[in-house]
Amino acid sequence: MGEQWAFYFDANKCIGCHACSVSCKQRHDRDSDQDEWRTVRNVESGEFPDVSSMPISMSCMHCADAPCEKVCPCNSIEKREEDGIVTVDRDSCIGCHYCAWACPYGAPTYDDGGIMSKCNMCLGEGPGGGHDMPPREEQEDGGSTPACVDNCVGDAIKAGPVSELKAEASKEALERFASEPANVIVEADRDDDEAGAVTYEV
Repeated sequence: MGEQWAFYFDANKCIGCHACSVSCKQRHDRDSDQDEWRTVRNVESGEFPDVSSMPISMSCMHCADAPCEKVCPCNSIEKREEDGIVTVDRDSCIGCHYCAWACPYGAPTYDDGGIMSKCNMCLGEGPGGGHDMPPREEQEDGGSTPACVDNCVGDAIKAGPVSELKAEASKEALERFASEPANVIVEADRDDDEAGAVTYEV
């Protein structure tokens, strides 16, 4: 098995500008009214009047044990052994939406024909799911650097081999990463209450 790739997100650097989600749509030529492969949501904590809000950028988590892959009746979804990226073969997808029911993060989206698409770490451009693209070993392999990474103005999003991302992560982020099914390292150190509130659920 090759080096697994993942996302790294630092909530301390995210300003909630939505550049990540907009650039994702532009890279993949998706209409403005189509469902987003990457979204920005706000996590709120506290009680009025002491309320705080933290923007969180979310996409497919490329889960270590992807539940969408397990339920697909056509084996259209694959957790790639060579780089850990979860892809979809749109040619064999029948649009049953089982993956949407199984995914705890709301990652799968569907076109007018009901065929699934989602974040593929920019293995390819357009509506395809990255199926049959070459493995990522370096940033330039298998397609361009993810659009969300390229266009994040606060440098809050990174993508790369898990070993490289772990090397710059805090101890708290690594502990969260070890306990979550999502293949995303999350920094959330604004304060203890907010850090505890950051879980990738919808």
